[in-house]
Amino acid sequence: MTLFEKTAFYVGILLTLVLLSMIFFSKNGIMDYGKLKKQEAEIAVRAVQAAKENQKIEKEIKSLKHDINYIKHLAKHEHEMAEPGELIFKNTSEKKETMP
Repeated sequence: MTLFEKTAFYVGILLTLVLLSMIFFSKNGIMDYGKLKKQEAEIAVRAVQAAKENQKIEKEIKSLKHDINYIKHLAKHEHEMAEPGELIFKNTSEKKETMP
């Protein structure tokens, strides 16, 4: 090999290494592609969770609009309400024990 051929060979190798490093580490390279795929998977999981929560909320809205027994249940257990003529007994001894 002549000096020119050797120089061209090494320049070719150097250019190949530079191009490969650009493919891997540039702004739109393979490393960024992997990060973006990971973010896409995380967002897809959050989207599925949001869809499930939306279905749950839609079901609750439908129950609140049409199911009188569900409304009564919520009134009794979450808002401590009672129907006319219904008695509610509360245990106050636990509150007294916790107070010094």
